[in-house]
Amino acid sequence: MKNIYTLGLFILYPSLFFISACSTSKNLHSGEILYTGSSIKFKDNWANKSEKKVLTHDLLATIRPKPNTKILGIRLKLTINNLAGDTKQNKGWRQWLRNKVGESPVLVEDINFEVNNQLMVNLLQNRGFFHATTISKMNSARKQKAKASFEITTGPQYTICKTVFRKKDSSAVTFFIDSCFSETLLAPGTPFNLDLIKAERNRIDRTLKENGFFYFRPEYILVVADTSIGDHKVNTYVTLKTDQVPDEAYQAYKINDIYIFANYKLMGQNRDTSMANKIAVDNYFIIDEKESFRPLVFSDAMVFEKGDKYSLYDQNISLSRLVNMGTFKFVKNRFEDVGGNNLDVYYYLTPYPKKSLKFEIGVLSQNDSRLGTQGSISWRNRNTFSGGEELMLKFTGGFEAQSTGVVSQPGIYSLGAETHLSFPRFVVPFINIQTASRFLPKSIVKLNYNFETETNRLSINAYTASYGYDWKQGPHKEHQFYPLNFTYVHTDTLGKSGDLNLFYRNLVFNGIILGPTYEYTYNSQLGSPDKNEYFFGVLIDLSGNIMGLAQGADYQKNPKDLFGVTYAQYIKLQPDFRYYIHLSKSAMLASRVLVGIGIPYGNSGQLPNIKQFWAGGNSDLRGFPSRLVGPGSFNEYNQFQSAQYIQTLGDLKLEINAEYRQHIYSFINLGVFAEAGNIWSYRKNAAFSGGEFTPDFYKQLAADVGLGLRLDFKILVLRFDFGLPVLKPWLPEFNGLEWSSNSLKDVVFNLALGYPF
Repeated sequence: MKNIYTLGLFILYPSLFFISACSTSKNLHSGEILYTGSSIKFKDNWANKSEKKVLTHDLLATIRPKPNTKILGIRLKLTINNLAGDTKQNKGWRQWLRNKVGESPVLVEDINFEVNNQLMVNLLQNRGFFHATTISKMNSARKQKAKASFEITTGPQYTICKTVFRKKDSSAVTFFIDSCFSETLLAPGTPFNLDLIKAERNRIDRTLKENGFFYFRPEYILVVADTSIGDHKVNTYVTLKTDQVPDEAYQAYKINDIYIFANYKLMGQNRDTSMANKIAVDNYFIIDEKESFRPLVFSDAMVFEKGDKYSLYDQNISLSRLVNMGTFKFVKNRFEDVGGNNLDVYYYLTPYPKKSLKFEIGVLSQNDSRLGTQGSISWRNRNTFSGGEELMLKFTGGFEAQSTGVVSQPGIYSLGAETHLSFPRFVVPFINIQTASRFLPKSIVKLNYNFETETNRLSINAYTASYGYDWKQGPHKEHQFYPLNFTYVHTDTLGKSGDLNLFYRNLVFNGIILGPTYEYTYNSQLGSPDKNEYFFGVLIDLSGNIMGLAQGADYQKNPKDLFGVTYAQYIKLQPDFRYYIHLSKSAMLASRVLVGIGIPYGNSGQLPNIKQFWAGGNSDLRGFPSRLVGPGSFNEYNQFQSAQYIQTLGDLKLEINAEYRQHIYSFINLGVFAEAGNIWSYRKNAAFSGGEFTPDFYKQLAADVGLGLRLDFKILVLRFDFGLPVLKPWLPEFNGLEWSSNSLKDVVFNLALGYPF
């Protein structure tokens, strides 16, 4: 218990400082009372437990004004306001601190109960509680602080008895509404809800727009509720506002001519003059005086064809494909009524500059005092072969060094070259694959070369060639499949210096990695501050499986090679699940579970090092040195009383993270985190005693806690994290940490860009 108490002091010490330093009500004038929030109490039981929970959340959200903001239970902004003190000046740091960073106190006298009561009644009536009432009061003040309480009597919630569509004419609009009315959201037994009625109007509008009714609007639909039938039931009647519906809204429209301006200029282009240069290709008229694009670019993207009925869905798919192709900087379209229930469609496409050059330079850091720099030059050629292709050439270089720590590791120099060619379609021999997605697929060819050296110690050359496909099934689902992957790694100069004090053996793989990879990701990306989000990704990586089985490869008894070079044989699976809970508009709880499973067999005793897992670092276990946790209970310094490993790697991994994120002010955010995890070897390895995976793996989890400060500048996030290890699996028995100068030395500082997950 003492250790837990000590750890709690470490995390909460800043908050305790503010609490003891300044009372939130100390600067109030005589008679002023600080408003600290409200409570909701239900006086009847018409609403069930889950409904009361939702109503409580929504009713509290309607109350105005809001009490002063709380951060980790502390009214930090009010405290800052008090610390700044009273000032009559309109400028200076105190005025900025008081009014920009801090918050003025919200007082009891600011609460208007009559207005708040009416807002609550309106919300309840919109949810079907037509007889709801509220009684409000301000509770007795204590220490110049008081809370408001609201007693809610909901009464019975009305439910829908039946929903009827009242036909007022025999028009096509009426016919289509009636034909889809079986799918109404206002089903019998559904609680009456104004938001549901709005959703029903939008559903009908979407249905009509999918059937050609270009000019129809949701506002033309009227929903009338009849509460006179008794038994807390309501009949809903859906009808058209015939006096407001224009004639054109009754008509279904078809697509006539389609015009595509392939090189539209935002400023200075005369569309009428350009029309004289139109060329008919397939079902489109293309205006492309420079002949920059082949027709297949538009055939891949366009869904509309002449004679098709207008469809909002098809319209959105075409626009989305053109935008996500990456060739056009601006995309817009318009429709023109040309009579006879026909629409001409105009697409105005402004391409990106065909060629561009980009320079990048950055600083990188690891939490074991390694610093470095990396730069790159990339050249991009869009629409390379006039079919929307993109060719990219990139050259990189960098340096990384460490001058402090238990051991000074050598400097690392790296150079790289990459060629990347993508096609905005599936390129499959002898097969024409079409997609219904609003995102065009990409076929990608990659050629890479990387060189890394530590002078007189180690030089690694890696050559990679791959071909595959990247496509989105929708806005949330993405697939990456590379059926062809070839990597050749060659290491030389190892040991030539005669002075190898560092352990390199686990970092060296000489050979070929040959096999497919597949990656699937799902990201909910709901984008609403009161909705929870989740991310799921899984990577499947295979190498040498068919070849190894055919040759009967065995790395101990019968090792095999390809072109005189050994090859890796393994199965690798890596699922990654993340869940984000929005506690409020300014607070979030983020969590992650990552599992890595690598099974080397046949021609391999372990995974190649470039495919293995690692633990520790500024986006992993932040309370431990980068890439030096595990495997298992192994720890170089604990076992050898020296630090000579560059990094430690494993074939298996488990990592669990939880992080509370709180927005404080402007671009400043706070994070509190706890993490656990480790890596393991699939087989026993003499270099890593205690590193193999066993059924008692859970007893070998490393764990840390910490605090972080994040500066979110929108274009980048600068992250400062301080991690403290609390479980070290290499120790025979965990005895905890004492609050002393010795334990403070265990704190690991992390500097990084972006959030860890």
